[in-house]
Amino acid sequence: MSIFQNSSTHGRGVAGGAPAPGRHNTQLSPEDDEVICAESFDDRMALGEEYEEVDDEAELQADRDQQILQEACLPVSGAPMPPSEGPPKDADEYLRQVQWERLHCPEVVDVDVKERKSKRKVDGPLSGKDGSGGLLALFQAPDVPARFRHAEAWASDVAASFRHLRGLCELKRKSGKRPQSLSYEEWRRHVAKDRPDSQLLAAQDFVGINHLVVVAIDKFEKDLESFQCASPESDDGFLSGFQGEGVDSVSEWIFAALAFVEEPLVDDIQYQLQRLRRVCCRFAAAVEGTAAKAGSDVEPGAAEATCAFLHPRVALLLVLVVEVFGQH
Repeated sequence: MSIFQNSSTHGRGVAGGAPAPGRHNTQLSPEDDEVICAESFDDRMALGEEYEEVDDEAELQADRDQQILQEACLPVSGAPMPPSEGPPKDADEYLRQVQWERLHCPEVVDVDVKERKSKRKVDGPLSGKDGSGGLLALFQAPDVPARFRHAEAWASDVAASFRHLRGLCELKRKSGKRPQSLSYEEWRRHVAKDRPDSQLLAAQDFVGINHLVVVAIDKFEKDLESFQCASPESDDGFLSGFQGEGVDSVSEWIFAALAFVEEPLVDDIQYQLQRLRRVCCRFAAAVEGTAAKAGSDVEPGAAEATCAFLHPRVALLLVLVVEVFGQH
């Protein structure tokens, strides 16, 4: 019984011939509308009015219909034919060649694209290779120099040990007290003057650890920028502008923060890990480049001392990012 049949039934006369209040002369409540719609839907389902599911057979039939339609609208006199050296003689031959190309066209085409330099010279932090600029320049990372690379056996041992450490940190975090969440500014003060404290880190919730990851990588990136802006001279045994003590401290903070990062990784943490990977690559390339350009103004051992100091820290952080967290 449909909603229209329900309306006519309710509108028939009752005792005394007076018409009963119907849908056309009485405002029904929302509850009445829901009941009527439900009855109507049940009636249609009972009569077999169901939604049809699209299956493979229906799709094949649709393809066949399209083929018949194409043959009717664009009739040709023969089978598909390969393209000839000259232009098609007529429209029929052109359509047959198009049909042949459609049958033989690969789904994926590999094309060699020649890189072209940007016509405009772009300066500033967004400038990339050969003067090209844009946001993508921020996501470029140079190859790690040979002297900063690590052995695969060592990387495997480091990754296994760090995963074990993360398991212990997870147990310590779960057995801790009520979690807290330090702000960015509070973490900046800790990173600037303190060393990592396992009790403090274990007491942090998900947000607090994420704040620490951002602050520590920001500090590491600032150390890189300071080194890139410095002159290639010797300073306390290292290349000028290289803050050995600061790099050592922030590397320790990054190591500690990654030990408490929760998995699965959220999008923001994945982005921060990619930042860390790029900073490590740029730091290694900057030290290598400065050492290669060093002249008489630099002490012979300054470049080697800087590389020797930075090598284990960069290699360790890269192993954690790539091998443990899978960020390539």
